[in-house]
Amino acid sequence: MEKEILANFKDVLKYYSTDKINQQKNALDYFESKDIRERSSFGAMKISKIIGIPFGTVNNWLMGKKIPRAIKGLRELELMNLIPLEISDSLSFKHFVITLGLRYADGCIYRQKNNNSYTFYICFGDRIDALNFINDSKIAWNINLNLRFYPKTHAYYVYLPSSLARLMLVVGSVEGDKTDQNFNLSDSLKIEFLRGLFSGDGDNPRLKLSGRAAESLRLSLSSHESVAEEFRESFMKDVYELITGLGIQATYPAIKYKQPRISKTGRVTYPIVIRILTNKTNMINFLENIKYTYCNRAINKGDIILKVLKDIH
Repeated sequence: MEKEILANFKDVLKYYSTDKINQQKNALDYFESKDIRERSSFGAMKISKIIGIPFGTVNNWLMGKKIPRAIKGLRELELMNLIPLEISDSLSFKHFVITLGLRYADGCIYRQKNNNSYTFYICFGDRIDALNFINDSKIAWNINLNLRFYPKTHAYYVYLPSSLARLMLVVGSVEGDKTDQNFNLSDSLKIEFLRGLFSGDGDNPRLKLSGRAAESLRLSLSSHESVAEEFRESFMKDVYELITGLGIQATYPAIKYKQPRISKTGRVTYPIVIRILTNKTNMINFLENIKYTYCNRAINKGDIILKVLKDIH
């Protein structure tokens, strides 16, 4: 069966700048110069005349110097085994999916206008979770990520490559806050995405005071007041269908209009909530499948609660 390709280099190239320095054109010129060189014995001078760019630029490219930014990004994604981006059970794609879930929960992508690039980071409340993610990224993608602690927010920020930010944008993410995402994943990959999502925005599992049942467990993401309805009927509906498609009972996404969140700048958002039904069988099904991969405290609590629920007759 042919694998579904979600993105290739041409898709990623669209997110490189055409302002000031035309990074898209530079990449295409680079490919053309390399292609001409491979098909002929032409030198840099001849090639520069054919494609109409300076001799020095072509000469540097042929010598492996001053490679265009977009080409460097492509090579980075290729080394991470993410281009072409194919739906598969490979370790690199699984980690991409869980990272996508984390990005929707506690991540951000924004454009750096001063240098025509992107900044991409994911926030973690505990250092151990950030370090676990960094270690897993090293294993899955063979990259070294940077970690910074911000005392003001008491959070740990893991910064990811701008090339990966562009790839995220291709498959449905957006600059700033979240949007919808819908592609055909196997159940095991749906679980990976939900694990990332719940790691960032899910309630930690808790037992009721009786010790014989679980407390209500919610997934809550906020959306700006102007697009709350659209966000519920797109992204949150897709998440709801992912959850229920795994045989887990949950409530349809609800917008909490009576619980507005107002930022220091006056920006109003509303939480949109999916609640996991807390009957014993359903909670066991949820806790067995949706592990909070990058929330160590929740993992430990979930394992304890799972054992308690299984022991109740």
